[in-house]
Amino acid sequence: MSNLGIPNLSDLLPKNSRTLLSGTGKDFVNRIGVAAIKKVTAEVLCGENLRDQTEPLTRRRLSQISGALVAMFANGWIRDENFSSELSKIAASEMAAKRSAKADAWPARWALGLTDKLADNVLRGDAEQLPKYLASFEAAITDSADRILEDCGRISMQFAMPGIGKSTKNLNWSDITRLTTAIGCAALTIRGSDKSIYGKIFERLVLGSVLSILGFDFVKRDDSESKKMVFWLSDSTADRECDATAIINPGKIVRFDIGFIGKGNPEITKDKISRFSRALEMEGRRTSSKSIIIVDRLPKKGSTEISAAGIGTEIVQMSYKYWPRELAAKLWKWDSKYSHPLLTMKESEMGGYLTHSIESVNIEDFVGKLNIARPVESEVDVEDLD
Repeated sequence: MSNLGIPNLSDLLPKNSRTLLSGTGKDFVNRIGVAAIKKVTAEVLCGENLRDQTEPLTRRRLSQISGALVAMFANGWIRDENFSSELSKIAASEMAAKRSAKADAWPARWALGLTDKLADNVLRGDAEQLPKYLASFEAAITDSADRILEDCGRISMQFAMPGIGKSTKNLNWSDITRLTTAIGCAALTIRGSDKSIYGKIFERLVLGSVLSILGFDFVKRDDSESKKMVFWLSDSTADRECDATAIINPGKIVRFDIGFIGKGNPEITKDKISRFSRALEMEGRRTSSKSIIIVDRLPKKGSTEISAAGIGTEIVQMSYKYWPRELAAKLWKWDSKYSHPLLTMKESEMGGYLTHSIESVNIEDFVGKLNIARPVESEVDVEDLD
């Protein structure tokens, strides 16, 4: 990379664009804003699909990252006339360096037509496989460019980046193929990343918000002893018992598990039921504990609900309109001393009530210490692009 005078490809990105590649909770909140997060959360509480609410956010991020990649390529093309021919070697060298920061690692992988998952599957963690992949990738780019030239004819396109080296760069189909390949890989990566991030964050936001609106106070687990109408959220460790625990009254404990799981993934809900079942067996079916699983929706066949009922576990579906009322009803059924306005409220009043109530919820507390900076699955299923 010495010819370009930069240490890595990501330095060709516009400076402000690097934050678009971050996956931390702080960056997530800053990027979206508390007001927007509350609006999305309130919509989910009213029965709207989380994916519908977050899709515009993902599209906005994708558009900005696509623009940043165009600028990255343009910077490279203008700085050095051999940028295209040397790009794969540059990217491969960076991959071999195993940079941990996404802002550094992702552009190099995208330039080689790879997402995180593809890199794992194709290279299998073996650095010696990289030269072989490189040769295959270059052959594919050359063949594709030749085929496009044959099908579409020659193209006349120029890039200009004022103030950087030469004023313009004439592009051929090989240049354009490299650029569009990188943008395509970025789309898969960001969709997979956002899907994971939104799931982790909004599970806590929705669960924390609904319990707060239903009258529970958010506390630390150590501060919950001998208290009533309090709840705490579990951490993200593998041995966590559940996603949240609420105490209605001393001796009346409710454990919650939540997941934005569609009807196409009933096995995940069954896994949650099995985990609660194992916990009950270890506790000797303690009658003071109730388990509630909150999911997006279930398949029409009722086998999952039957399995849950068999161990005394309730299921609430977020696809139901104003589902917090159903949750409140289950809490009242578990402890008749529990009461809440939603139990007797007219349906026409619920949307306004939930939207207004969430304004007083300090949602930042629910994700303040959530670690989402770890690498996530970077490729999405085809059905997730619908």
